[in-house]
Amino acid sequence: MDNVSLQMIAEKSGISKSLLQSYYPHKAKLTNDIIRNLFNTLGQQVNNYDMANSSAPYARTKAFIYTIVILGMHDEGLDRIISEAFVSNATLDNWGVMLNDWIQSNHLFDGIDVDEKELETGIAFVTSGIGRVYHDRKKHQLTAEALADYATSALMFSFLHCSSDEIDHALKEGHEIIESADMEVVHRAIDTMFDEGKEIFS
Repeated sequence: MDNVSLQMIAEKSGISKSLLQSYYPHKAKLTNDIIRNLFNTLGQQVNNYDMANSSAPYARTKAFIYTIVILGMHDEGLDRIISEAFVSNATLDNWGVMLNDWIQSNHLFDGIDVDEKELETGIAFVTSGIGRVYHDRKKHQLTAEALADYATSALMFSFLHCSSDEIDHALKEGHEIIESADMEVVHRAIDTMFDEGKEIFS
């Protein structure tokens, strides 16, 4: 998004540049807020998938990662935003925080014996790894689900000390959640995430 100026954003949004600058004197803060709201919206959508029940935390984590990646792979505008999240140190840290926040606010690992510090470290490790592979996905010829599988299994095995059977089960459940997803509904939620009356995260 380095080539996109505040003037261009203002024109596309139909608001004055001075009004935009009064809220966002620096473009980095605007980019950060767009990414934060995008990921919060995606988190809400994953919670709405038919198969996303609270007893499958690892599977839901896979579905969340998959949703981000599949949208970026099929939408040029979202790809720019997601790529920005993965390449900028500030937004990469923020994306790790947001994934952590999504896990906490949904009580994803409540009732499962996980070390909070290891979970946090694992998320930081996995998000930077996803970013690198997402950026080079054409070279690696990875599908969105394969990328989500790598990320989820790395988190489960290396940081949460899960067994191979637990990992296989979670990835299978994650696939079932993904199968129940309606990406048109997700797209609509993204297109309207800044509409009047919607909660804006900043």
